[in-house]
Amino acid sequence: MSSQMGFWAWFWIWIGLIVGSLVIFGFIGKSLYNKVGAAGHQVSRVAKQALQLAAALEQKATVQDPENSVLADPVTVQAKRRALQKVKIKKQEERKRRLIASLKRFDPNESRFH
Repeated sequence: MSSQMGFWAWFWIWIGLIVGSLVIFGFIGKSLYNKVGAAGHQVSRVAKQALQLAAALEQKATVQDPENSVLADPVTVQAKRRALQKVKIKKQEERKRRLIASLKRFDPNESRFH
């Protein structure tokens, strides 16, 4: 009778181990399923952005060669150059202003990975 008791004890121990391992494998499988779902969501977002990028690249603007200014009136060429330099300076000042504004909002204690 004691050998049967030992058999049943080992039987239930092994059944418990098998059920426990199946539960653990279930948790691991669910975790992997959730991670694959999240990765699939990110891939779909990137695919949308890639399609938008491809469409933008197809509609690429054509660049025209600048006019030959060797024979042009020097006064008009200098006026155009000054106007281009003013636009360039305005763009630089706007970039500086945006950078300063973003640095004022910067919090070094903030983490983007939470």
